Amino acid sequence: MPAASKPALRDRLARLDARLPGNRRLHALEAGAVALALCVLIAVLAAGGGGGDAPPADAATRLVPENALVYVHLSTDAGRQGTDAARALAEQFPSYTALRDRLLRQLSAPKCPVGARDVRGKEAALALLDSSGGAAGSLVLVDTGRDQRDPAPRRCGAVSVRHIGRFLAIGQPASLAQASALAAGKGRSLADNPAYRRATAGLPAGRAADAWASRDGVRRLLAPQGGLLGAAGVLLDRPGLIGTAAGLTAGGHRARLTLKSIIDPKAQGGSGSQAFTPTLSGAVPDQAMAYVGVKGLGGAAGRLLSAAGGAGLGNLLGGLGKQLSGSAGKLDPRIVDLVREEVAVVITPAIPAPTLTLIAKAADEAATQRALRGLEAPLSKLVAAGGGTQAVFRHQQVAGVQAAVMRLGTGAELAYAVFGHKLVVSTKIDGIAQVKAAGRSVTQTPAYRATVGDTSGPVTSVVFLDFSQLLRLGEQTGLNDSRAYQAVKDDLHKVRAVGARASGSGDESTVELVLEIS
Repeated sequence: MPAASKPALRDRLARLDARLPGNRRLHALEAGAVALALCVLIAVLAAGGGGGDAPPADAATRLVPENALVYVHLSTDAGRQGTDAARALAEQFPSYTALRDRLLRQLSAPKCPVGARDVRGKEAALALLDSSGGAAGSLVLVDTGRDQRDPAPRRCGAVSVRHIGRFLAIGQPASLAQASALAAGKGRSLADNPAYRRATAGLPAGRAADAWASRDGVRRLLAPQGGLLGAAGVLLDRPGLIGTAAGLTAGGHRARLTLKSIIDPKAQGGSGSQAFTPTLSGAVPDQAMAYVGVKGLGGAAGRLLSAAGGAGLGNLLGGLGKQLSGSAGKLDPRIVDLVREEVAVVITPAIPAPTLTLIAKAADEAATQRALRGLEAPLSKLVAAGGGTQAVFRHQQVAGVQAAVMRLGTGAELAYAVFGHKLVVSTKIDGIAQVKAAGRSVTQTPAYRATVGDTSGPVTSVVFLDFSQLLRLGEQTGLNDSRAYQAVKDDLHKVRAVGARASGSGDESTVELVLEIS
């Protein structure tokens, strides 16, 4: 399709209302296009290094209502070191230049042209706003570098454009009216929101971009989505959440995303994440594509498994953890301890489906073995109730240890073994053999060290993804047949690994996520 026939960014923003009935459906691709259109402004202006790690300009927050659902903010200041580092990292991706140029063309419309000449200031922002009508409004703010005289808005199709001080504002008439009122000192802006101020104060000063999502933004815009956005919403949403801020920094071959969540401890009801010092990571084999370490199978690990378990096995194990935790008074205390203490969730490559393995501590191996024997019959009933065929556990040797295996009707397995003071549960008996025979752990791999680093101190969760392995497995199982994947394949192959650590307690939590770029 010729570039001239593509819908302008402003018309796309206007159609967000139609795509958000009751604020329950935000099309992920549309939202991504809007965010990328703003991100590209960094490269337009960041023409050279210089400056220190001073925080980015944030005057745009004074024009955004205090109850904004989502706010994405970018530094376009060419004199900032953080901005220049982000541009340099973005240019390592093969399609970056073409994407930048295409999105810049989409910033213009015949009636109200907007181009690089209008972007001469220090920042740009996108806000999705709450409204009494139930549909989210949108507001784009672009710093032009100087005050402009433009009191009356101009209609540009379904949205309007006007200058408010030094900012070029694009949005629905109601959104522009709110921004104008805030500029005149009427009402409370996002800059007046104490939770937003506290969360962003904990972000790195040298960030090139930051974002904010209120509790309603997470629950109404992110959590209902599928794929990566939906998984992010599920993991961010928690009892007592007030809002989450994120800051993006770049340097060399790494990008770091820092997330700060503000939580109401009274609303958590004792369900907050618990800190622990990871020790089971040393039992994770070095061929692992993914590893998640948490404390308690029925909490965060259960949500992670449910979010990832499209084939049913993840849902089975996630449901099992919730069932065990919910039946604590009826179970052997040793089993209760197993599902409440440190758990490692591991994914290793296999065809046609990867192997999912859980590792937990078992201080008293004999007692744990006896308790698990007592669970075999209830587990068989759980599988049958879920639509599977009636099956029983059979006992056999694997890698020199005694294991119990139940063959499922789908051709998959559910296996467990107790050895080395650990309980290992896997969707394939090979998963038990991999843990038993592991000569080197994932913590010793260069990718883990570069992204996760040292975890000798307390954390509330640890995540590691060997992204290169994930892509290779996907390509072996049909991903190459997707045109959408082919369009971004070269860019995705630039991401080597992803690692994250979460920490905090009480009314604040922090997540540090690192991407290693090859």
